[in-house]
Amino acid sequence: MEQHALRSTFDATRREQSAGGRGQRARCVLRLAPCVLLLAACALLGLACSQKYVGHSAMDSGFDTRRTYTIAIMPLLVRSSGVVLDAPEWDQAYGFLTRRLMETGKLRATDKTTIDRAVSLQAFGQQGTVSRAKARDIGKQVAADLVCLAEVNADQASIVTATVDILDVNSSSTVYSGSARATNPVSAIAAAQYALEQATEKLVERMR
Repeated sequence: MEQHALRSTFDATRREQSAGGRGQRARCVLRLAPCVLLLAACALLGLACSQKYVGHSAMDSGFDTRRTYTIAIMPLLVRSSGVVLDAPEWDQAYGFLTRRLMETGKLRATDKTTIDRAVSLQAFGQQGTVSRAKARDIGKQVAADLVCLAEVNADQASIVTATVDILDVNSSSTVYSGSARATNPVSAIAAAQYALEQATEKLVERMR
């Protein structure tokens, strides 16, 4: 009788502990649920902030992707409608494009200070237009093999279109042309960087 009573008491204690453990786990799950939902929302927002709408690229079949080239990256031509950003912010996009092209491992970017000096002397892009002939001349002046022309268009909805053209300085050929459109409701610069990344995607893939 005494042993039976002890066993019953032990069983009851185990059931209470088990129920308590389940209750504690349930409370932990409830406490973690908002964090999980917040992380999921952030992930979805990140995807929404990095949407690629349109992408197009073309490469000259005669362009040797095995060679190493020096490339002069011209200042970004920025056209914006209702998007007010300072020059240093657009410099971030220029720096991003430079690093992106160098990911190929075969494009060496001419120093930006050298480019800025040559651009200033040539009054390049001051009228809101880009002369390819003048860009090639600047490329030759700084001893580059290629010239990169990039244009960014941003509107009020932070929809950004980026176009990237790479020219051979010694001929009239465009060795690569790419464009993409992206959006980011939080940052036009982030959208510009994503669009530039997509616009150069095929170039980086083929030159790596």
